[in-house]
Amino acid sequence: MGNRNFSGLVGAAIAALVIPAMPAAAQDGLDGLVGPEQEAEIYCVYDLLSQTGDTYEIAGVFVDPDATEAAIESADAILSGAIEECMDAYPWNETMREYAAVIGIHGSVMDVVTANLADAGVSQEGIQAIFDVLDLLDEEDMAVFRSPDWLADRRFQKRINRSLIAAGVPNDNDVLDNSLLVIESAILTVDAILDWVLEDGMSTADAAAPSGGSKKSKSAKSASAGSKGAPAARAPKLELAGTGTGWYVADGGYLVTNAHVVEGCKRMTLKSGAELNIVDVADGEDLALLRSNSSARPLNIRDTRSVRLAEDVLVAGFPLGGILSSGINVTVGTVSAQAGMGDDERRFQFTAPVQPGNSGGPVLDMSGNVIGVVVSKLNAMSVQDQIGDIPQNVNFGIALSSLLTFLDQNDVAYRRESSADKLDKVDLAELARASTVLLQCYQ
Repeated sequence: MGNRNFSGLVGAAIAALVIPAMPAAAQDGLDGLVGPEQEAEIYCVYDLLSQTGDTYEIAGVFVDPDATEAAIESADAILSGAIEECMDAYPWNETMREYAAVIGIHGSVMDVVTANLADAGVSQEGIQAIFDVLDLLDEEDMAVFRSPDWLADRRFQKRINRSLIAAGVPNDNDVLDNSLLVIESAILTVDAILDWVLEDGMSTADAAAPSGGSKKSKSAKSASAGSKGAPAARAPKLELAGTGTGWYVADGGYLVTNAHVVEGCKRMTLKSGAELNIVDVADGEDLALLRSNSSARPLNIRDTRSVRLAEDVLVAGFPLGGILSSGINVTVGTVSAQAGMGDDERRFQFTAPVQPGNSGGPVLDMSGNVIGVVVSKLNAMSVQDQIGDIPQNVNFGIALSSLLTFLDQNDVAYRRESSADKLDKVDLAELARASTVLLQCYQ
């Protein structure tokens, strides 16, 4: 691990090691310590960077020893802009401005690093293991992390790495290096909050006021403020409302899912917590296009525009929001009809079992190419009331014609592939696992 880059605001904050940040996943720790208005103030810069998607640029400069001067200057400008916007709402002195800068930097690092670990294949359990090790560190170890000298202390790093591996973090140099960055920021989080509270002059009684609000929301100016320095109101807390499945369709982090998966969502994330942007929604086709900062490999789309009757298919997804399994779930079946209900040519029928949560997942042929998108299943109980029998495995997919039209309208550079060579089902499952993700909707 090399030395970190710094210049301007970014450099001043890092060089002084004033106080790093609290990531989105850790903000629950403020409950009972500060009130909602103080919480909004503490996370104002971080929230702005998160909402605008600038966390990746900020984090990239911080962790990349080869970052260019141009990249560093760009990060400085972004951070300065966020600070100035927050100072329109809060009367910060110079010290608090520095705190805000470091919170913005380290909050970005923690969010981006954990998201990248998840995208690289580290399981949720593996990421949790990082924080399990953190809980076991003694005060002497935490003191080492508070100084940048630990970056050159290979003996110290190896000792912590052994604990990480024993706890379940993959034995990979890049994963372990990034895990140490997460631990550093997490340890310094407590210092950040306490120093901010002391600087702001809040008493214990004031700090113990009931807190609320979302874990991650842009800190807007209060509508009733009327003057510089008025605290911003925290947005209502967002709750996880549902889950679905998405799959990467093109380079640049483009994802396909169903429109009904994103309906009413104020925030969309991957399971890792990485933010997703909704690019477009076609309600009539029940399709949605999302975008992430991931570089995951996209799936190819078959070069024909229709499914073949009785051909074998594999369906990938996360049924029941991961209740059945924390990992991806795959099922196999066949194409049972080339049209949907009422001979709807925008749909086709297949027999591979699906459950709620599979919505938006890919339907693959035996060559690993996408031939449709999971959209719904027949309401078996409703049909039983009408015909006196329970239909089995009647599920519907969105046909390629609808999918391709939607992608073309959004200028998505997807790839087409012929389905000549067949793959083993095990290889198919691995292909699907690498490109299919759990989506989370917050309302």
